[in-house]
Amino acid sequence: MAGVVGTVCLDTVGYLHHRRSGGEKGPLEWEFGPIAGWENAPDPGKVAKREIEGFTQRELPDRWAWPISTAMHWAYGQAVRYAYQHGLATPAQ
Repeated sequence: MAGVVGTVCLDTVGYLHHRRSGGEKGPLEWEFGPIAGWENAPDPGKVAKREIEGFTQRELPDRWAWPISTAMHWAYGQAVRYAYQHGLATPAQ
């Protein structure tokens, strides 16, 4: 549960930055809206794309940008939760 709460908090900060920088998407569209292609994908999705393409030696089509980016986004939140829970990381002082 802590990973979900942390991810939601970080998303809130990201969404507020989106709005303050002139973005017009609503919160649900911003969070869950489709991604047209890899050029519009967030960085975690692009990292996963590079890793998958390096492993498979095949280029991922644009239709995978949204599901891979979404999975990486939530997986990162859970990984950070795990690290804190098991003492692998500590909050900044």
